[in-house]
Amino acid sequence: MKILLIDDHAILRAGLRRILMEDLGAQVGEAADADQAMVQLRNEKWDVLLLDISMPGRSGLDLLPEIRAAYPASRVIVLSSFDDQQFAVRALRDGAVAFLTKERAARELLDAIQTVMSGRRFITADLAERLASLIAADAPKVPHETLSHREFEVFRMIGAAHSPASIAAQLQISPKTVSTYRARILEKMGMSSNAELMQYAIRHALVS
Repeated sequence: MKILLIDDHAILRAGLRRILMEDLGAQVGEAADADQAMVQLRNEKWDVLLLDISMPGRSGLDLLPEIRAAYPASRVIVLSSFDDQQFAVRALRDGAVAFLTKERAARELLDAIQTVMSGRRFITADLAERLASLIAADAPKVPHETLSHREFEVFRMIGAAHSPASIAAQLQISPKTVSTYRARILEKMGMSSNAELMQYAIRHALVS
């Protein structure tokens, strides 16, 4: 089994590498950002990708659709520091076969890998409940669920107090485009300032 770790935290990668090699006998590769991940994917075939959401430059959620389109045979398990199920819903919608928070036990990650290698998705009980609620006709939508993928990404960065210049640099877009996204986000969420967006993001545990 060949597993690619895509995460910008070297200590986390080292810990996961040891677990995967010792418990699964896997061949493990590493990438610290989206660019390194795409190089690894072009050079080798990987059975499973462990993809972090929050990385410098392009986020995991931004990278996921591209990976699924170009490398459909690779099974993508998304890892996140955030427990808001909106991240999980977006990841599964874009082609991930499992979503786990980094606080989950190593045993659950190993179970997830073995499950997706058998051709199935790995859905935790709490996520299954959330998905069932979303399917229900009367399921209420919270404001941030109305945002597009890129709007959601910009919203999270605003919520984490990043400046427009910082957001533009990380997402590789112009400051003017950041301002356009900000205006759309404020309109869709019925807010009028960055302060409101920041308070909302903190209240809903969408930023660390």
